[in-house]
Amino acid sequence: MSKVPWHGAAKSISAAVRKIRAVGLPLACFAAATALLLFSQAVHAHALLVRADPQPNSELTQPPDSLQFWFSEPLEETFTGARILDVAGAEMPTGAPQFDPADPTHLTLPLETIEPGVYTVVWQTLSSVDGHERVGSFPLTILNPDGTRPAGTAFEVTTHREERLPPLADSLLRWLSLLGAALLVGSLSIRWLLARPETDDSADSLVEPLISSTAIVGVILLIASGWLQFLFQSLRLGGMGDFPELLLATRPGRLLLIRQTLLAGVIPLLYPNGWAKILFRRPLPPGLAPRLWSLSFVLHAWLIGFALGGTLIYGPNLWIFVAAIMFVGSAWSDLFFGGEATWHRPFPQRTWATLLTAAALFTFAASSHATAASGSAWAIAADFAHLIAAAVWAGGLIFLALLLLQLHRRQAEPDPVQMVPLLKRYSLSAQITVFLLALTGLFGSFVQLPCASSLFATTYGRVLLIKLIIVAAILALAYFNNRAVQRAQDTVANQSKLRHFTRRVAAEAGIAAILFISVAVLVQTPTPNLPPPTAPAAPSLPFNEMAYDADLAIHLQVTPNRVGQNRYWVHLSRPDSSDIGEVQLVRLFFSHESGEMGQARLDLADLGEDTFAAEGAFLNRDGEWNLSVYVRRRGMDDVLAETVVPVPSPESVQQFTRSPWRNPVPRLPAEMVVGALLIALSTVPLLWRRQLLRASRPLFIVLAMGALFFLLSGGLLALTALL
Repeated sequence: MSKVPWHGAAKSISAAVRKIRAVGLPLACFAAATALLLFSQAVHAHALLVRADPQPNSELTQPPDSLQFWFSEPLEETFTGARILDVAGAEMPTGAPQFDPADPTHLTLPLETIEPGVYTVVWQTLSSVDGHERVGSFPLTILNPDGTRPAGTAFEVTTHREERLPPLADSLLRWLSLLGAALLVGSLSIRWLLARPETDDSADSLVEPLISSTAIVGVILLIASGWLQFLFQSLRLGGMGDFPELLLATRPGRLLLIRQTLLAGVIPLLYPNGWAKILFRRPLPPGLAPRLWSLSFVLHAWLIGFALGGTLIYGPNLWIFVAAIMFVGSAWSDLFFGGEATWHRPFPQRTWATLLTAAALFTFAASSHATAASGSAWAIAADFAHLIAAAVWAGGLIFLALLLLQLHRRQAEPDPVQMVPLLKRYSLSAQITVFLLALTGLFGSFVQLPCASSLFATTYGRVLLIKLIIVAAILALAYFNNRAVQRAQDTVANQSKLRHFTRRVAAEAGIAAILFISVAVLVQTPTPNLPPPTAPAAPSLPFNEMAYDADLAIHLQVTPNRVGQNRYWVHLSRPDSSDIGEVQLVRLFFSHESGEMGQARLDLADLGEDTFAAEGAFLNRDGEWNLSVYVRRRGMDDVLAETVVPVPSPESVQQFTRSPWRNPVPRLPAEMVVGALLIALSTVPLLWRRQLLRASRPLFIVLAMGALFFLLSGGLLALTALL
């Protein structure tokens, strides 16, 4: 193996400036492409039924003219619909489904004349956010003219339960995509951790070919699993005939195209001067590389041609511009500054490979459970950081296991000059990523779980518990491996110790691969914070929020949310769908942010089905109103949930949209969330004290003073929220 020098952590200011200037263009292009990726507003994931009119299980004296549905998030019109079945399962004639242009969550199904009887209403949705399809049903009864109930029972149909585990095929394919992401990101991270070679013969060592081959396997797994999962979904929705429209006319399809195009652009960047050899047909080395480069070029051409053709039918697709930015930027960098030795070039291929990979993986976060959060932008950012940190940690671990096993199989002795720094650098990066995983994972748990009992009482919570148990097992094994890394010089030099270390690393990597199974199930299981099915309310919903306190989920609607007369509607439920108990009183308390008008209260009337409503002119001024929902139940603790209702001024736009930058944990004050984050960040100098002191003692002192400021500020904010 090639010997490489150790470059210390401390860098000169001029070297840092040169590095920043070197990656300036890649970062600028990456930022522009990421901005295009964020072109649509993040909204709730999983298109579940929030309410219907007539409400589920209604018994009506007169048949309705139409059925109206409101779902938890915008719908893909082509693959969303509803139908009504009689007791024998025969479909009744209806009009074509109608979508409200002012409310993408609103679906209307016109009805023709129907006779008294017992019917089953079936709805099917496709989320325009995460691409998950959902099917549900509820009974509806039209009474006889004399008021008696018709004979028969509602026809039962197979539907998705809200907490049902995802299909096995989807879980397997998502596991393959997560494993592919780990292999790709882990290999690229190892390439960044390697010291710079003095000569260009590093590619002849074991490390460089293993990096390229492992990354290629990761790219292929990501591309293949993405296409297969989308293909299976197309077959479930309507067959292969709908595949082009599903791919080109829906947001999930465009996200898939973005990801596949960016991943195809990564393939040439894993080899020296890849784009130059594709475009100018330079002499190619023998082996697999020419086929992979050709495959990447053909895939790019097919994807862009397919999208351009689809644009003529389904309208413009923004992902073409994303692909163009990345394609031109990476190819330009390689053509003008590429070559067999790119480590000292201003735009190394590893920089573009990293940026394209990060942009491709961002599409997973843009269609994850994080989009269901109140402050979806914060939740998506945390979810993306969690995904990248997990891929760096687990992928680097798998790569090290493969490297050590290859050395053991070849009975080769590792070069201590290269292996010892690599192990120590990976150990440090693993510690940082585990810290980020813990921080973002805890944040995500607060976002997705409405209360502590949801961890045990819901399917999502139980899968999360299994994941945490596997993580604990990995960390226990990592503790012993870290001790060996601290004595890396002795571990690498001693064959017996190196053999035991190799086995432990391989075991840890195997458990990490198993961990991805629980993650694959978790990311496709509906979270408990989704709005539960509710009774009907007024069509206009400018304010529609979920609040949580103790064991209750409180769904609050204020219609039309303007100064003056409003309708206040509350639906109570439990995350595990159990009985909430006997409700004696539901009362609202109002107080304006200015504090000038005191506090008003309103008692809501019981409408049945755990639903309460009342009307009144309590919002008599624009601005933010602190609205508290008080619930009294017989023999149980009282509940008081708080939320903030922004009331627009009469001169402003009447349609209220939820900001993606709101507090993502509405049940906790924003001061407490920010304070907890500052306290967590204040532990950084303590956790990496030795490394920081070794790098620069003045730097450690500055960071320690900053950490003390963070600790005091975070504690003060948390204390303010509690008082």
